[in-house]
Amino acid sequence: MPTTSQNVAWIRYRLPKYTRQEILTVLDEVQLIVYSEDVTQTEYIDPATGLPPFIATAAGIFDYACPANCRRVIAVFSDSPITTYSRTRPTPQTRRYYYRNLGYFEMAVNQRDALPGGVAARVIFQEDPGTTTTDYYLQYYVQPTPLTSEAIQMTLPEHTHWRMRQGVLSMLSSEEYGQTGFDDAVMEKVTRVIRNQLNRGAQSRTGRTPWRAEWQEYAESSHGYYI
Repeated sequence: MPTTSQNVAWIRYRLPKYTRQEILTVLDEVQLIVYSEDVTQTEYIDPATGLPPFIATAAGIFDYACPANCRRVIAVFSDSPITTYSRTRPTPQTRRYYYRNLGYFEMAVNQRDALPGGVAARVIFQEDPGTTTTDYYLQYYVQPTPLTSEAIQMTLPEHTHWRMRQGVLSMLSSEEYGQTGFDDAVMEKVTRVIRNQLNRGAQSRTGRTPWRAEWQEYAESSHGYYI
């Protein structure tokens, strides 16, 4: 497959006035732009369980840093809802959340995207989550591997690399000659086509609405199976 070094070389052949490091920096930026769209293939799954990883919580703490590879939180869900005993702060009704055909409770949370400089994404619970390491699944999208060196390969399938080169050429053209409708159209097409490629293949939907109760299969209902 074309390596990052080869991609940089081919772009520099077209634009020799830019250094390899400058081209690599823009290539990394285009990769980040592609990953800014939420697509199924960029969702993190624990290979040992086939589920999102757990997030450890502590009683009285609402705000948590997410794993270093987290770009954006999709949802936090659990087998059981958070319960409170305050009469002055009633707990809102939680809704059912379905993941891999199993029903869970979705937690009421707010999230913050990861930021440049290694600032981790964050998730903020609206209710005290209590102390646990095995109750809350953290479903999230990953960040691409930063291209800090030509030895690091792009976090994208090889058949999309030529599109990435188009994106770099378009971005550098805009920087040199000013933005034009043509360059904008090229960049929009590049990112759209690559994202569409990442959404292809067998991609099970998660978090979907279950079938109506009378249509569900109750042979095993501990997690709310549906057909």
